[in-house]
Formats: sequence, structure tokens, C-alpha cells
Amino acid sequence: MLIQIISTSVETKPTAKGSYQQLEVVFKNLSYQGKVESKKVMSFGANAGAFTALSTAQAGAQFDVTVTKNAAGYNDWTTVVPSNGAPAPAGDTPAKANASPRSTYETPEERAQRQVLIVRQSSLSAAIGTLSVGAKALKSADVIELAQQYENYVFGIKDPGPSGFEDLPDFDVAVV
Repeated sequence: MLIQIISTSVETKPTAKGSYQQLEVVFKNLSYQGKVESKKVMSFGANAGAFTALSTAQAGAQFDVTVTKNAAGYNDWTTVVPSNGAPAPAGDTPAKANASPRSTYETPEERAQRQVLIVRQSSLSAAIGTLSVGAKALKSADVIELAQQYENYVFGIKDPGPSGFEDLPDFDVAVV
């Protein structure tokens, strides 16, 4: 991530065993449309290197920051190096400078596959419910066979088996 320093401030925080320093960095995220953000960087742990590099940074200075997720799911600034303003070579940072955000929406194919999985899951539930009435033991093959018949009915596939749904009325369904 490429950042440009706006301001930094160091504060000493007391603890029961002594104290530590906390650096608040206000910066422009040049990797994401120049958005102004802030980050608190501690003088210990995974952020110690970033604290050392940024504690003497001047306003306007640019840095390449390597961001990694820690075990708790928070972003740590593990490596901070001065930059000449150009994007870092590929592989040095997790995000390229000025990279456009990637869409997280499902594609039509992914939506169709998800819908099939939802129908299969509900068909299995319906089959278990149907077969468990008065039955002492369920066989997984019977559940799967009946679930497949329900699924075929939902998707309008003619079931060739003798216990198919030929006697149920067909519904006109518009597929979008």
C-alpha cells in the first residue's frame, strides 16, 4: 500500500509494568483514491518496525507499507519503506497503487449454482421429513433418492421412476 504522511504524533501510554509508545499516523492512502485515513502503530509487536520507520517521518513523505492480517484478524503494518512515489514492484505489497476495487458480487453462474445447492438442501430436508413419519430407521440411499425426485420436480425434470410426480399439475414458471 502506498501512503503519503499528513501528520504523526507520538504518545506515551502507561501500563502496570511500565509504559509503551503509540504513534498515530494520519495519511493519504494513495493505493485507494487518496482517501485520508489514520492508523495507530504501537512500539512493540508486529508493528515495531513500522513504528521505528514512521516515528520520524515528515509530512508529505511517501512510504510503501506491507500489510498483513494477524491471528486476531487485524491488519498489522509489518514493513514500511520510503517510496519515491511510484508504485512498488508487484509482490512487494498486497495491493498495487491505484488498483480499482474488485467486485464481490456473484456472477450469474455462481448465483445459479447457489440456487441449485439451496434446492438440494431443502429437498434433503423434505425427504427426511417425509421418510421419518412412521419409519424406525432411515437409509441414506432412500433419503437421497427421494430428495432427487423432489429436486427434479422443482427444476421441471421428468422423473422416469415409478414413484415420480407425473400426477402433479405442471406450473408455468418464468425463468429470469
